[in-house]
Amino acid sequence: MFQSAPNLDFLKAAWSALSSISSRQPGPDYGAPGLSFQRINHSTIIRKGDVQLATMPLHYSRNELRVGFLGRIENEVRKAVAELETVLMHTLELPEGHRLAVELEEGMRALRRSANRMLTIVAYPEHDANPKTSVVVEMRVFLDSPRACLFAYHLDEQGDVRTDLLVDAAKRARMPRARSYGQLGQQIAQTLNSVLADLPSAATA
Repeated sequence: MFQSAPNLDFLKAAWSALSSISSRQPGPDYGAPGLSFQRINHSTIIRKGDVQLATMPLHYSRNELRVGFLGRIENEVRKAVAELETVLMHTLELPEGHRLAVELEEGMRALRRSANRMLTIVAYPEHDANPKTSVVVEMRVFLDSPRACLFAYHLDEQGDVRTDLLVDAAKRARMPRARSYGQLGQQIAQTLNSVLADLPSAATA
């Protein structure tokens, strides 16, 4: 099924608004700077700048507004993660016997529970991986904008960390930023592929 691209303008505005309404200021606007509340018929339209964030009934609680924001944020985040995952699945060149795992549902539970803004994607060796080419990769992906923190380690034959593969990588490579989650996936794959290519091949390991 066709998956539309995430609305990054909405994500930026919604995360900012969520932080605003988390304050303890009294009043119907919750002391939220930059938010506008427009009553139309039996609804309240909430915007940040030109971005419409939510449609609420005339009377609602702070928690109902927070839940409304988080619901729409989750919808856009799922699109962003799908976009990123598609790129990684096609361009990331892991050693044979490794698996890529996106901790999506765990991340979504943390988002709904505590407005967590980070999702973890890991790659790890399965039981049939060559011990000499075994690596563990962790990608901590931020959900408010296309950016991430990367970690990659070569394991020894006992499964313990042997070498930090990104120790010599530039900060912009270890902490990439992009204009879209698809571009972020391309940057992540380029960085990781460059260090994974230096591992011994399965034929020579």
